[in-house]
Amino acid sequence: MNTSDEYGQKLVELIERSARIDTLVLKSRQAAENVKQELEELWAKQRETTQILHNFENFGSNAWENIGCGG
Repeated sequence: MNTSDEYGQKLVELIERSARIDTLVLKSRQAAENVKQELEELWAKQRETTQILHNFENFGSNAWENIGCGG
């Protein structure tokens, strides 16, 4: 093998590795975006559930006060 053949082979390897790196970077960005979106959805549901629980606490306290006052 001469030097130009070796150079050409190494250049092809470099291009292939660069393409694999680009593919992995894209996949990781997509995965990160999916995780971010899922987290945002879960945080929204958590806030909603927390609000519902606070409403139950307030309702429960008021209900006992009403019962204590005859109803």
